[in-house]
Amino acid sequence: MVPTVVVMTDPVAPDRSYPRVEVVTLAFAMALTVGTMTLIVPVIPEYADAFGVSLTAAAAMVSVFAAARLLFRFWGGMGADRWGARRVASAAAVVVAGGAVTAAWAPEFWLVLLGRAVQGIGVAVFGVSANQHLLVITPRAQLGRATAVFQTGIVSGAAAGPFIGGVLADWGDLRTPFWAQALLGLVLIPVVWWAMDDAVAAPKTVRASIHDAAALLRRPLFLAVMAMGFALFFMRAGARNALLPAYADVVGGLSATAIGAVVSASSVTSILAMVPIGRAVDRLGRKPVVIAGAFTAAGSVALYGTTASLGGLLAISALAGLTVGLASIPLPTMVGDLAPPGSEGIAAGVFRMGNDAGWIAGPLALGAAADAGAWGLGFVLAGLPLLVVGAGFLRAPETGLRTDDVREVMAERMRRLRLRRLRR
Repeated sequence: MVPTVVVMTDPVAPDRSYPRVEVVTLAFAMALTVGTMTLIVPVIPEYADAFGVSLTAAAAMVSVFAAARLLFRFWGGMGADRWGARRVASAAAVVVAGGAVTAAWAPEFWLVLLGRAVQGIGVAVFGVSANQHLLVITPRAQLGRATAVFQTGIVSGAAAGPFIGGVLADWGDLRTPFWAQALLGLVLIPVVWWAMDDAVAAPKTVRASIHDAAALLRRPLFLAVMAMGFALFFMRAGARNALLPAYADVVGGLSATAIGAVVSASSVTSILAMVPIGRAVDRLGRKPVVIAGAFTAAGSVALYGTTASLGGLLAISALAGLTVGLASIPLPTMVGDLAPPGSEGIAAGVFRMGNDAGWIAGPLALGAAADAGAWGLGFVLAGLPLLVVGAGFLRAPETGLRTDDVREVMAERMRRLRLRRLRR
């Protein structure tokens, strides 16, 4: 059965209700996708070693995936805008499964790298398609809350994937997590088919999509949002994923289990705080929340260098998770505010390219600090871009609802609540 394309003439209509079921299902799909991709994290070094390659080549399994994801974000967004999220995301799930099969079956290491690159393409297209659908179906007055639920799925998948992957590798062998990736990639297809539709404002040509992307990049506020995304992912990948584990090992002398607990503590507090933060983004506005998040996240990551004890690092990681949540929820919401109708996928794709660039640059830039043993300086530098961009946001305009608009939304909500009580 060929799905029909639903043309939406007003993707941000204010009278639409909050699409709770659709948003939760999208969050589940993203948890499944991100969890699938992180299944292999515990086995990457050993899997590469099985081919007799160096640690640098093992790192290439990560770099190739990240580079492919960066290069295909835009095209994934363009495809979702042109053909609809369901078709594009379903195709991306097949690509993810195909890349996993290639990496699992590979008799030579270059085929492993090819499989990882194919997976990166699939994940990039899938993530942007899901984000595009979220922006299309959610009223702007409730986009912060929807984004929080969506991001909760992403963080939950990232937290659970490595643990499950380690269990699978112990149960089977080093290839088992890759075969599991292939299976879960196929499981994504019916989830996507049920959770999404092909709602598009109007099919766009490649030229029109490029024109819309160029128009967004000429807007200083959109560039500021991209810069904040770059700074946030620079800090997360550089400090949390690269600098912190090495610091806890070399300086703190912590075990692998303790280091895993320290890294995971920030994910736990982020998950717990995201929905309240999303509500604050809708009620208080995007700007005050993102500024508070930028400054507090920079301060919290700098605290890592003040202690190497397990208790101290756990407490700081818990605080960092809260502050990162403050900074991370408003940004995709602002992208939705700034996206022209019919170009939600383009806006999401271009924004996420900045995130991926920060994800790649962070470990490379802060690795030098780790090599030199300048741990404290490295943690300070990790948050410095957030301070700089956050200061620039002090003069930026608000993209969300004005105070008067918020009052109108709250008044309407109270009116509906009173009517519901009367009906009882």
